[in-house]
Amino acid sequence: MQTAAPPRIVSELQEIFADIFEHDAALDLGTSPETVVKWDSLGHIALVRSIEDRFSIALSMDEMMEIQTVGDIIEVLRRHGA
Repeated sequence: MQTAAPPRIVSELQEIFADIFEHDAALDLGTSPETVVKWDSLGHIALVRSIEDRFSIALSMDEMMEIQTVGDIIEVLRRHGA
């Protein structure tokens, strides 16, 4: 996985995390359910839905399950050409 995401992606993800999880702290590649209080199973579904809507993509079930950190989200988005 590459270590840096385009600033636009980071900005979009920051907005998504603020909206869904009320998480205003800076995101890094390791941001995960362990570091975001409201990132639970229902929040994960809302996160996936928001990512799909914001980036106009459809994630497979495997990709939905793969997302465990912000780094994973960035990697999935790269594969979709975001």
